[in-house]
Amino acid sequence: MSEAPGSPKAARLGSPSWLDGRLVLGVLLVLVSVLVGAKVLSGADASQQVWVASHDLAPGTVLDDRDLINGRVRLYGTSGSYVAGPKPVGYVVQRGITAGELLPVSALVDPRKALSLREIALPIGSGHAPPDLAHGQQVDVYVTPDDKSARRVTAKGVDAYAPRLVLSGATVERVTRSGGLGSSGQDQPVVLTVVPADVLALVQAMSQGRLDLVRVPRTEQRPLVPAASTSAAASASTGTAAPTPTSTPAP
Repeated sequence: MSEAPGSPKAARLGSPSWLDGRLVLGVLLVLVSVLVGAKVLSGADASQQVWVASHDLAPGTVLDDRDLINGRVRLYGTSGSYVAGPKPVGYVVQRGITAGELLPVSALVDPRKALSLREIALPIGSGHAPPDLAHGQQVDVYVTPDDKSARRVTAKGVDAYAPRLVLSGATVERVTRSGGLGSSGQDQPVVLTVVPADVLALVQAMSQGRLDLVRVPRTEQRPLVPAASTSAAASASTGTAAPTPTSTPAP
């Protein structure tokens, strides 16, 4: 009987080497994929940060922190038309802006260069203003003279003691509340932002009788100043520091 053939010698795998060409190629492919993916994602996100109105803003509103929120949008070549960069606290709104609307550069006026505004506090009694009246809204101001018993008729047949419109489209800057506007039965001040020419009429009205505030719908709000004054808003665009916040803009 012949002898059985011997078993072949088992082949042993060699220890892997960090210089193996396939391993190096695989690592390079992974790195390239990561870099290409990051580049594609960064190119796809063409949005930028802009400022958005947090609520309706009437013409004449002096912007403060509560009026603006951050937003990220794609502007497709119109980025210069909207306010980015530093928060434009202290600027004055030239036209009405709706809640959620991007803040246009053309809608802002630098108070240090374009406007001379005044703040005036009006004593408003219970039930003589909307209960939810707030900063950034516009109101019409009416006065009802106190002396209703003395009927006086002017040459044109107008009752001089009937309620009359004092000022249209004044912007509310602040509302002082103590458990609600006028809820205590006492007069509480509502601060309005007006141009200097309107101050005298309001001061005279306060001495004549009871004041009433009627909120103006946003569609009927009037601009604060001529549109030409908005040219001063250019400094509110990207890269320009906002003015120092003040309760009353400097002349």
